[in-house]
Parts: sequence; structure tokens; C-alpha cells
Amino acid sequence: MTVAATSPDKQLLVYARFNAALRTRIKTLITPALIEEHRLQPLGQNSDALQRVKNFLSRPPSYALYSKVPLQEWQVIRMPIAPGLPPQPIDDDVYRDERTAYHAVFLQHVADLMAQGDLS
Repeated sequence: MTVAATSPDKQLLVYARFNAALRTRIKTLITPALIEEHRLQPLGQNSDALQRVKNFLSRPPSYALYSKVPLQEWQVIRMPIAPGLPPQPIDDDVYRDERTAYHAVFLQHVADLMAQGDLS
């Protein structure tokens, strides 16, 4: 009797390929005009392209806003936060406008996405 060789989980391989193709597609949607659209309206209804980019960027790992002074100051933090530890801002920038803070999170996500190589 022979023992069957264990094969890797093909579902993980398919998922990795899907994510690589989706990442490549999302990168093509990011233009100066799309970034400007987000700057002007970071919340609410957006164009189809911007909504697709925002949906993709909302997947973990992620960034978030931390408000040390509620509703007055915001800083961008990296998620997840280790249990029992306070959130650590990614830089020293403090935003006094919530919309500007949301746009800073978006720009951080975009920078990370564009820095990632394609896994073809």
C-alpha cells in the first residue's frame, strides 16, 4: 500500500492568485484624479473606481485614526493594536480636521499598495 503525498491546499493558492490579480487591477485605478476625488470627498458616496479602491484598501492589515483629544485631533495608527498596549501613531502628524485625517489614512494605504510588488 502506498501513502499518498500530501498536497498543498489549492484553495490557498487560488486565493493568493486572485489577490495578486485584484491588487494589479486596483493599482491601475489609482490616478491623480482619483486621489483628488478622495481628498475632496473622503466620506460618503464616491465614483465606482474610488469605491472599488476604498473597498480593497479596507482589508486587514490596515490603518485607522486615533483621537487622543476626541473630535479635535487625529493621528494615523497601524492596526492591529497589541492587547494591553496603547495605539502607536505611524508618524508625528496631527490632523485637526477629520476629513484631512481620513485622506491621510487613504494616502498611507495607497503608498503601501503601490510599494508592493506584483506576485504573478
